[in-house]
Amino acid sequence: MRRLLGFNNETDFPDIMTSWSDRLHPDDAEPTISHYIAHLADHSGRTPFDFSYRLKTNDGSYRWFRGTCGTLRGPNGEPLRSYGSVVDIHAQKVAEEAQALASQAQAKTVAQLATALKQLANQNLTFRLNEEFPEDYELLRLDFNSAIGNLEEVVSAVNSTAASIYSGILTMSAASDNLASRTGQQAASLEETAATLSEITSTIKKSADGAAHARQVVSNADKDARNSATIVNQAVGTMQNIASSAQTINQIIVVMDEIAFQTNLLALNAGVEAARAGDAGRGFAVVASEVRALAQRSAEAAKEIKGILSTSTTQVELGVKLVAETGTSLERISVQVAEVNGIMSEIAIGPKAQATSMNEINSAVTQMDQTTQQNANMVQESTESYHNLSKEVDLLSNLISRFKIGLDVASRNPENTREQSDSLMFRSPPKSLPGSRPLAPRQLSARAVV
Repeated sequence: MRRLLGFNNETDFPDIMTSWSDRLHPDDAEPTISHYIAHLADHSGRTPFDFSYRLKTNDGSYRWFRGTCGTLRGPNGEPLRSYGSVVDIHAQKVAEEAQALASQAQAKTVAQLATALKQLANQNLTFRLNEEFPEDYELLRLDFNSAIGNLEEVVSAVNSTAASIYSGILTMSAASDNLASRTGQQAASLEETAATLSEITSTIKKSADGAAHARQVVSNADKDARNSATIVNQAVGTMQNIASSAQTINQIIVVMDEIAFQTNLLALNAGVEAARAGDAGRGFAVVASEVRALAQRSAEAAKEIKGILSTSTTQVELGVKLVAETGTSLERISVQVAEVNGIMSEIAIGPKAQATSMNEINSAVTQMDQTTQQNANMVQESTESYHNLSKEVDLLSNLISRFKIGLDVASRNPENTREQSDSLMFRSPPKSLPGSRPLAPRQLSARAVV
């Protein structure tokens, strides 16, 4: 033992009990001596002495030793002499102490981590490992604090982003609802417009058909007027020929009247000569009288015919004049009918062009109506998508509402500064809304997950 403690002679380390007991570590002195006394006090010898303790070396430091001893006893078990050995176990003991310290540090670290993980399991993102870990585990503490801090910021950012998304959903959903309503009204108006245009197109088509028919009628009237003018001209020519024939007949009647006058004179001369002849000329006188009577009747008949011809000639002249006037009127009518025919042609072209334009407009309005109907269906689908998205964001709110974040983190997001408390907890919005409408804007805050 003397050499193990760094002493070279008995002067420095006498072979006495106190040389050993005086060098025990203050923490080891009482338990070591008590253990040794218990060994000596057991007269049966069944209590061994096998104990580890620290002794002060020559340089003043303490080293670990393992001491074992036995005791020679008398007949009554009284101790006579002790003997034993001392083994230097300093290196082993230091290693055991280091291992114990490491185990204690590890256990403490695991306990603190367990506490931190339990807080994390309870969705508390404000918890931090503020007490320093042993050097070997300090990086683990820093990494955990960094990770939970980043997670807290992410959750807060998700909340802020969700609030912004929800605000956008509110706007888009309201706009989509308004657009759906306006699109529905527009579709109904376009449908009514299309029906009205269809009726107008039908009416214009009928007008075009009527105008075309009127044009045809006027065209036929124009042809009839031209034919009537030709016939009237022919009638005028015929009446003129009749007038000319009447003049010829009148001249013939004049000749006949002169012949009757000459015959009457001859009959009168013949009667005079027959009277001169006496009885011999009596028969001739009778003949002459008859001839004279015939001549007078011929003259009267010629006179009557002349009067009738004179009346007829006057009437024919009047008829010629009237027919001429009729021809002039028919020519004017023909000209006017031609003008009406031209106007009706232009009128017929107008409704036809209008009918064509209205057909194109009707087709365009029909396409607009179909497009509007499609837009209405798409807007309805968009509205349903917005409502479904609102439900998904509502589900997201239920998930995020379990996490607890700190006031300082929540205050970094403008969306989260409207409702704050000592410990900001995400709060879910209502599960359902009347008419599947989105949440009201006042519910968007640091405590409200959209």
